[in-house]
Amino acid sequence: MLKFIIITFLVILFLRLVAPVLFRFLLRMFLKKSMRNGTFFYTNMNQQRQQPNADYSGNGRATGDVKIDYMPNQGKRDDFKGGQYVDYEEVK
Repeated sequence: MLKFIIITFLVILFLRLVAPVLFRFLLRMFLKKSMRNGTFFYTNMNQQRQQPNADYSGNGRATGDVKIDYMPNQGKRDDFKGGQYVDYEEVK
């Protein structure tokens, strides 16, 4: 019983004291590595980093615009008289 209490106390002590310090250290190392590789940008609130406008590309159109080169004529077809009626219970 005493062994269980000591192990439980040590686990709780680890989770409350050591784990947050270890987590902060690992997070700091990860962020430094990401900034070094260029995958993460740190900007100060006083100096904003100027990013090129991502919504506008150099070809004169915004990124989300769609250009259709050719759209065929879709005239009404008069030869279609309707389909075959299928009762709902017959569909399997």
